[in-house]
Amino acid sequence: MEWDGLTDRGQFGASYLQERDHFADLARDADWNAVFEELGGRPGWANLPRPGIRSGFAPLHQAAWHGADFAVVSRLIAHGAWRTQRTVDGRRPVDIARERGHTRLLELLEPVEVRSLPAPADALERHFHALLRDRTGGCLERTAHLLPPLTPLTEGPDVSIVFPVVGMMGGFTCRLGQDLLHVHAHSRMDFDDGSHYRVTTTGWSGI
Repeated sequence: MEWDGLTDRGQFGASYLQERDHFADLARDADWNAVFEELGGRPGWANLPRPGIRSGFAPLHQAAWHGADFAVVSRLIAHGAWRTQRTVDGRRPVDIARERGHTRLLELLEPVEVRSLPAPADALERHFHALLRDRTGGCLERTAHLLPPLTPLTEGPDVSIVFPVVGMMGGFTCRLGQDLLHVHAHSRMDFDDGSHYRVTTTGWSGI
């Protein structure tokens, strides 16, 4: 699954921006057949909000807002939609459904932890973000990004998050291992497999 942390819409190419806006419009308008048609060709887009992250509403948040059919919500989750994903103001899909009175969706939208993050989870995420800042050569300072959370990794047995970074010509892929986080830094400029790191609750190091 892709994590789009880029907050400046001006950093996107025109054609890609148009495609992403179209996808966001489909979810906003509850055109679920078209949403699933798009996801059939772009499965990594299941958790992407509108470029620029104004509200941070991804398709599952929109489904919760609209009170979509049980089958639609189930299908989004089957496509990899994250129940732990939060909007800019911190709401998960289950929180939105509860606010909107769509009580029939609450049990389905309640996050299910399939794997646990090493404890304390906040320390793991803090060291992960420190690694990202250190290994991007200032890219995150020159262009603002929202850094990816780690809670989505708990939602399946082998979830990976891909985090593209403007200026790297690539980015990072992270996944959970046994009591640690594996992070792969990759770029189109690499002549090999890129760099690999391990992150624990006490720090990070290269492999």
